[in-house]
Amino acid sequence: MTTGLLTASALALPATALAKSQTYVDVTAGLGYSTNPLLALGDNTGSGFGRFSLYGYHGWTTERTSSSISAFVENSSYFKNYGNKQVFSLAANTSYAANEKVKLFGSLGFSGDIGGQLGSRFYGVPAGSVTPDPTIPTTIVIVDPNLYGLNQRQYTLSANGGASIGLSAKDAMDITVGAQHLFVSGNNVLDYTSYDTTIGYNRQVRERLTVGGRLLVQYADYKFGRSIFEIGPQATISARLSEQWDLSAAIGFVRTTQDFGIAGVDNSSSVNLALDASLCRQLEYERICARAARRTQSSVVGAAPVSTTASLDYYRKLGAKDSIQGTASVSRTGAYRIANQGGSSTFYTVSAAYDRLINDRISAGVNAAWRKLTLTGPDPKTDIGGSVYLRYRLGDLR
Repeated sequence: MTTGLLTASALALPATALAKSQTYVDVTAGLGYSTNPLLALGDNTGSGFGRFSLYGYHGWTTERTSSSISAFVENSSYFKNYGNKQVFSLAANTSYAANEKVKLFGSLGFSGDIGGQLGSRFYGVPAGSVTPDPTIPTTIVIVDPNLYGLNQRQYTLSANGGASIGLSAKDAMDITVGAQHLFVSGNNVLDYTSYDTTIGYNRQVRERLTVGGRLLVQYADYKFGRSIFEIGPQATISARLSEQWDLSAAIGFVRTTQDFGIAGVDNSSSVNLALDASLCRQLEYERICARAARRTQSSVVGAAPVSTTASLDYYRKLGAKDSIQGTASVSRTGAYRIANQGGSSTFYTVSAAYDRLINDRISAGVNAAWRKLTLTGPDPKTDIGGSVYLRYRLGDLR
């Protein structure tokens, strides 16, 4: 989720800010301690660690194109219990103005995570600090906390693309299509692939206000003939509340049909609220963004419970050399039932970092995180951790 926000910065910033290409690699090394880094069950879960990571970014623009690629790779060497654990995230984004009325866009992503580690990392530009480009329709990703209780590595491969088409001076149509494949190391029973498309129409009714509607369609394909189909409409609004504050919201419903294939039990249909919203403020020295989403969502457990994600991201530059940033989020899958087995899960996380430039290329900092996972049955011990680090930048300076 974080890297997608970071690499989106190449699309969301004004063209004048990206008149030249930018290329750099951040090399980071740190030491820290975590009480339960992989959210494992049991009491003896804490460990100190040494951590090494690389974050590389390359962004470029032409008169009509804005593109970026990025990669984050991290290795944590735990002093006991866990050995070496890796997480990574790769992403590519592009947008192309074919003419004055048509804008094309697309993205690719591939990530590997374990224990929800990626969600508490800060690297590159501040996480969640970018106001979304209003010409690129988005659907907020709902996090599935069931993934973090597996104690197995999860991989996610995703791709999407689409077009924003101006129909007149005030009317536009948006079309997106995408796919995502999730697979779990050592347990392919949990693997699934989802396909989605969105078709929307919006009209500018005032200088700072746009309203419209869209249709959401998603199909998820699981092992053993299981599938989940979702379809429903949403009314949308996009508003510039002031020179700094931007609001985007969508509200409607989706009809969800669950087919459990050869199991033949618990097949069901339901109609539920579908809500997406974001409120963001962006200044030169401070950025804040709140996001929320609620709807039925395909999950790793093979069901589509009503799921909710809410998050708040913050960044502030304290001075010429100092900055702070933080994020808080909660993700919940509501009650579900499969073959007479029920459950629900919730994941909470709060993380923060302080960074200080020592010179143009070297910075030092400290970060801390609190994470809690609740599941049906015994809950893992809460994770509280932190580290100190040194970071060196290769390539273009800040």
